[in-house]
Amino acid sequence: MVIGSGYGFSVVSLGLGLKDNAKGLLTFIDPGYSLLKDGPLHTIGGRGMWSDEDRVKGHFQRFGLEAIVTHYKMRSDAFFPAYQDFNLPPIDVAFIDGSHAYQDVKYDFLQVLERSHKNSYIFLHDSNIYIRELVKHAGVKKWLKFLNKQVDHFEMINFPFSSGVALVRVKDATFGKNLR
Repeated sequence: MVIGSGYGFSVVSLGLGLKDNAKGLLTFIDPGYSLLKDGPLHTIGGRGMWSDEDRVKGHFQRFGLEAIVTHYKMRSDAFFPAYQDFNLPPIDVAFIDGSHAYQDVKYDFLQVLERSHKNSYIFLHDSNIYIRELVKHAGVKKWLKFLNKQVDHFEMINFPFSSGVALVRVKDATFGKNLR
C-alpha cells in the first residue's frame, strides 16, 4: 500500500518489486490534489499528478504495472472506512507519504496497523524536513518520537538523509486499538 505520492516514485518502485517477484498487488491512495489548483489548505506539495484517471493508467502502463497497481482517487480518511468494501487483503508493506500533519500521520499509521499483522513493515516518508518543523507541519517526526518509545510493539530505524524515511516493523498489530 502507498498513501500519497508526488511523482509516483514509491509506487513504481514497490510495484516493480512485486512484478519481479510475480506476487502481490499494490493499493495506491491519493486524491490528486494540486497545490496550485486546490490551494495550501488541501495540500502541501501536491502536484495534481493523480487527478486524471487516463494519465494515471498511462503512467503505470509505462512500467508494465497496470495489472499490479490500483489507484483510489480519494483521501485516506474516505478510503479506510470502505476498506472491507474493496475486498482487500491484510497489509504486508505500507509506504505513508500523505498529509504530514500529526493527526493525519497518526490516523494513516493506525489505520494501516489495524489491517496489518505481526512482521508487517510500515515506511514513513519525510521524517527529516526541517522546514515542515518551522511551519508546525512535522507530524512524521513527532509520531516517530512516540513510536520510538513503544519498544514492545515496534522496531524502528530512521534514515535521516535528504528528506528522510523511517522503517517500522510491527511486533504487535493490536497496539493501535488502545489509542482510539
